[in-house]
Amino acid sequence: MSLFWALLCGSLFGFNISKTLGIRIAIVVFGIVFIGHYLIVLPTIFNYWDSSDRFIRYNDKSNPFKRLLLMLIPKLNTYKVIDKKLIKSIQITGLPMTNDLLSSALFVATEGGFLYNLMVMMHYPVEVKLLLNNGQIINLNLSRDYVDHPAETIGKLKIFLNDFPPEKLDLSPKTKQLIY
Repeated sequence: MSLFWALLCGSLFGFNISKTLGIRIAIVVFGIVFIGHYLIVLPTIFNYWDSSDRFIRYNDKSNPFKRLLLMLIPKLNTYKVIDKKLIKSIQITGLPMTNDLLSSALFVATEGGFLYNLMVMMHYPVEVKLLLNNGQIINLNLSRDYVDHPAETIGKLKIFLNDFPPEKLDLSPKTKQLIY
């Protein structure tokens, strides 16, 4: 997408005004979209994690330099593995969420608009926060799944939480009501 928008904007200026100006505009647009947009939204939109009976596997995109490197060379993407026995507690942040959160924020962000889901994901992230025995905190993002398919995501979350004893779950009353 970065390249598409850069070529489109650069071509408009390049064909109508000046080729050097078109190239400069293309470089600026590419930088804005590639760095300004994708670098920021990568952990929310392009995330992955899964759970088995003993482990949680996820890709860590918390470090901006690592994100940039993954954007340039996707084959470097590796997964980290957490043994479920090392988890001290689990919290879920961002639930429950309603569809009218940003209804008046932007014209293009009104419900049904093409930026609505992105705006909701960015401003109201839904995350599973894992606190490990060593004090490390790991955030596993559910925002995209929850905005696109809330009922399915709640069902999968319930299955995930059933693998843990109740004393490890630190859930708010509203979240408990939504999930159980």
